[in-house]
Amino acid sequence: MTLHSDESDDALLKAFNQRNAHAFGVVYRMIYRELYLYSTRLFEPLNIPSEDIIQDVMADIWKRSSVQFPTLAYIKTFCFIALKNAYKNKLKHLGHQQRFELECKVEYEFSDDMERVELYKTLYDSLQILPEDYATVIRMYLEGWKPEEIASKLGIALQTVYNKRREAVIILRKHMVDNNL
Repeated sequence: MTLHSDESDDALLKAFNQRNAHAFGVVYRMIYRELYLYSTRLFEPLNIPSEDIIQDVMADIWKRSSVQFPTLAYIKTFCFIALKNAYKNKLKHLGHQQRFELECKVEYEFSDDMERVELYKTLYDSLQILPEDYATVIRMYLEGWKPEEIASKLGIALQTVYNKRREAVIILRKHMVDNNL
């Protein structure tokens, strides 16, 4: 899950389980992007900010110090399940028909969502091989920015955005093929 050694992962997990604030922050930053991608997909139709739900899940973990996690990966899995459960709880406040449709959708799409989140994580991790300006453009695309917005934000020509995206995709494809990703 991390680029740390197994020893530092064990130390981080131990500190997290003791509810050490620094360790908690490190783990939060490690899994936030994946949780955000998943929760946005769940809560966007309900007009509930993903950040709020993620903070609620993490605050609940912090308060329940009796809950101990066996691995760092288990923390992430626990958070995904907690997000799904939070979604189901929010649905309880909706009308019966709308609730039924959304519950069916979330159950049906859960595994697809998990695969999509893992794909995004692999892609984000692969951005390290790109020159920084290419990685920035691709990261902004993945975060939902439009080409015109990227050009404006970075102060570059729109065609430059398209060129950097095209060249980055070529580099990433080659990297993924070479590394069987």
